Amino acid sequence: MRTLSEQDIRPLAPNDSAFRNGKKISDSGAFTERVCSKDESYYAGRCKGSGKSLYQVSACFEEGKAPVIRCSCPSRQFPCKHGIALLFEIAAGKDFAETEIPEDIVKKQEKLKKRDEKKSEEKAEPAEGKPQAKKKSASGQTAFRKKTEKQLEGLLLLNEALSRRMKLGLLSGLTNTKEEDALLIKRLGDSYLSGPQQLFKRFTFLLSEAGTAREQEKKESLLRGAVRELEKLRTLVRRGSAYLTERPEATEPDANPLYDALGGVRKKEELEALGLTLAETALLQLAFEVRYDEAKREFLDLGHWISLSDGTIYREMNFRPLSAKNYIAEKDSSDWRLRAERFPYYPAFPGEAARIRLEDATAEQPEAADFSRIIGFAAPIAQAVKQAAKALQSVLAEDKAPALLQLSDVAVKEDAVYLRDAAGSLLRVTDANGSEAALRQLSQFDTGKSAIFGLFFADEVRRELCFLPQSLVTGRGIIRLML
Repeated sequence: MRTLSEQDIRPLAPNDSAFRNGKKISDSGAFTERVCSKDESYYAGRCKGSGKSLYQVSACFEEGKAPVIRCSCPSRQFPCKHGIALLFEIAAGKDFAETEIPEDIVKKQEKLKKRDEKKSEEKAEPAEGKPQAKKKSASGQTAFRKKTEKQLEGLLLLNEALSRRMKLGLLSGLTNTKEEDALLIKRLGDSYLSGPQQLFKRFTFLLSEAGTAREQEKKESLLRGAVRELEKLRTLVRRGSAYLTERPEATEPDANPLYDALGGVRKKEELEALGLTLAETALLQLAFEVRYDEAKREFLDLGHWISLSDGTIYREMNFRPLSAKNYIAEKDSSDWRLRAERFPYYPAFPGEAARIRLEDATAEQPEAADFSRIIGFAAPIAQAVKQAAKALQSVLAEDKAPALLQLSDVAVKEDAVYLRDAAGSLLRVTDANGSEAALRQLSQFDTGKSAIFGLFFADEVRRELCFLPQSLVTGRGIIRLML
């Protein structure tokens, strides 16, 4: 049996919570089966989770390297708590029955080995014309530190401005703050704080609109939006200041999403150097929409994609400012399956779908098996609601949480449309852009075993979690519900 200790496991956990939860899962006897290969390079088990099905967990060991951990659960953490729990099972010396290494795992390990060999070759002799992650020069490192100092100064200015505004009252003396606000927006840009700058722009825009709104309902809606932006700003100031202060000698960006939230810009090769890449998979688009932000005067082409390897959902984001609309191509929906050796993605806050880059992908015709696989990734309604509620608690994350739900049938009751899963759980849907009307039509037909993709969001007026459906996945394809 392979020897492991808690000291060996701790650095492999993505955070303390995953470490503690992994220990609890192991101690609770959640594993119903444990197997390992004769050479002890492969360990696997079946683990009880929050759903009815057991999670398939495995860990592949190679001398001198961290184990490659895989799990069939929907968690976006890597490794997840179930993977950490499997390591605790090994550390506890529990019985593992001997087994052969599954063929699909052998193939995945071979692919990883080839990829590592290729990386080693590229490191030794960089391919001509291929972008490489370059170490910053001494002058570049100095510039990075100065940028950090400017960001801290800018956050201090922003904090002071927000404190003054809160003392005055959100709408008090609004006309007298326009000049001060415009100056602060410029100072935030000069301080490399484009993230807080855009949030502050939206905050002041919503306050201005609320100050001139005649209808009380509209005024209250705008003020609620302004309060949300204020909460994000204050959280970003607090967490951003702590983040920058804790790494005063840093000369390179790290994988913390706060770097991006403050306005950091990452190149593709920098994401790859940080290991922020998705390998050995293909992606299919679940939904596509175009949003317009009046405060930023910018369009956003937003596509949600799903990994056919593990069911993780990602976002593709294409920003088109009005001032540059003639220079940036507009994105469109896609019915193709995209494949690449690796997809770089950006760090994300807990529960948030990470932004992914797809520019180097090859388009393929999807197969029927792809849609069946997507349906297999769908979560029961109760589980999805619980995960979405937790994800939306993160102040800095996106305010809409994507989810793929199991769907047994669509029911219309008392002029409302409900989704029902195999367990009989019901979820009322929210109408937008015709999606509810489309579901009403579908309720007349037998949808069979299928899945539905949409966005959860918090309705502050009704004080409840709402679900906005965007597409239906059947064994034959994906039906877009939004007009």
